[in-house]
Amino acid sequence: MLRLQLKKHRMFLSAVLAVLTAAVIRQIGFLVNEQLGLCCSILRTLIYIGIIATWGISVGNRIMQPQVRRYLVTISLLMGFWFTARGIRYCLHDNYWLMRHLWYLYYLPMLFIPLLALFVAAALGKPDNQRLPDWMKVLYLPTTVPLLFVLTNDLHQLVFRFPEDALVWKNDYSYGPVYYLTVGWIILCVLTALVMMLYKCRVSHNRKVLILPFVPVAVALIYGLLLVFRALGVFRLAWLSLLAADMTAVFCLMIIASVESCIRCGLIQANTGYEELFMAGRIGAQIVNGENRVCLASSNALSLTEAQRLDAQTHPVSPDKNMLVVSHPIRFGHVLWQEDVTELSEAIEQIEENCSELAESNRIRRENLETRKRILALQERNRATDLLHRETAGQIEHIDALLAQYEKETDERERRKLLAGAAVLGAYIKRYGNLLLVSGREQTTDIRDLARCFEDSFLNLELLDITCLCTFPSDVPLATKDMLRVYRFFETVLEACLDDLHAVWVNARESGTEMILIMEFICDTDLSGRAAAADTFSCEDGTCRFGFRLQKGGEDR
Repeated sequence: MLRLQLKKHRMFLSAVLAVLTAAVIRQIGFLVNEQLGLCCSILRTLIYIGIIATWGISVGNRIMQPQVRRYLVTISLLMGFWFTARGIRYCLHDNYWLMRHLWYLYYLPMLFIPLLALFVAAALGKPDNQRLPDWMKVLYLPTTVPLLFVLTNDLHQLVFRFPEDALVWKNDYSYGPVYYLTVGWIILCVLTALVMMLYKCRVSHNRKVLILPFVPVAVALIYGLLLVFRALGVFRLAWLSLLAADMTAVFCLMIIASVESCIRCGLIQANTGYEELFMAGRIGAQIVNGENRVCLASSNALSLTEAQRLDAQTHPVSPDKNMLVVSHPIRFGHVLWQEDVTELSEAIEQIEENCSELAESNRIRRENLETRKRILALQERNRATDLLHRETAGQIEHIDALLAQYEKETDERERRKLLAGAAVLGAYIKRYGNLLLVSGREQTTDIRDLARCFEDSFLNLELLDITCLCTFPSDVPLATKDMLRVYRFFETVLEACLDDLHAVWVNARESGTEMILIMEFICDTDLSGRAAAADTFSCEDGTCRFGFRLQKGGEDR
């Protein structure tokens, strides 16, 4: 967990270290000659541009909503432009006109970053494919007009006023009325964006955390006011002079801090937190690197040995009889997940038990008699069980006959065939009984109940080397009485042609409000006598096809 926390804050710690390095380089630049000072300024600019570029790439990877991601990446590009213009400006010394206009260009990011922040707040909570309303494009006008005033300030001096007797307009200036309107618009956009984010926030935990995004904004506002007071000569603070030259750095860092605070507080949804989710989840998985060491593990993951983890990369491993560990390669290692195979193990044990029962004819006989006694006893108390007994009496008698013949048969192959036939009949009784119980409770049920009936019958038919296939859709309601009719018809046909049956196929598909169910039997028996019970019938080259049209939901046709 400690390693996870360090990894989580690694980018933040790296950014703090980079900012401290830039601050130290700036102080060094004051103490060296002009050439080294210029190198320090360039190096400091490159450090801040690197921080901004890294943050922009990080935002592009983390933010899920396309519009918000696009606006935030644009903000990072504007901050990079701001630092680039600032860096070029401080590399110039004699060209005051170019220096002044590069300074004017600062207001391009200063005006459009708050506007984009407002667009980010407006886009939060919107669908990915929904754009902002067209009326919000009007906000470009009060943002572009002050920028044009700033860029053309030399013509009117409504933003910055320079002394009339100055030969070179450099740093001796005062503020005009448009400057205060510009600053007011910037502050209005920033505060409106934050208020909109708070209004849209769905975070339900401690609301004090939601104040965090306002802290960098408040710091930036206070810092800006101090700079204005300093320029107006209202008061001068000695410590402020250490930061005044880094106004661009302070504002850009505060912008990044504010956006990151919004992300951390949940105001801006980010595609992060997978490691914590993985560790807290109960998916029974773990991730190992190329050296077979566990990097992440969910809370309920099994403790595997190194040998087991290595074996799982080539084939499934069973730490115990109820759990199976499977592996899949990923970019830097493997992901291991565990599957609960308790039901499968129980099914295997049941199959083994049934095989042993089939090998012990006397035991099968006794269990069959006990089953018949239980059926007779339940018939007096349960109507559904009594109905099952009546409707499957033929199959039960057939099972008795097969078992009696099994005891007399000496050919092992014929004995297995007789037992398999009994298993087919037993599967029908079991599944038909399930449908009867369901029909007693509900008039309609999902077609998957009927599919399971055919699958169980096919599983036992395969013991007779009969090719079987069934295809069914899911989530389609049918009347239980229709299911009983179809399955009963299937069993009737099956018993009629079981001795020479080669293959059987059952297919169900949707057609409007109906379900079309087709049964195909490949056999040598003439099944035309069964055609009356089906909606459609055809027979060609030993393949008999029966069709049924069933109404969805069990409505009358």
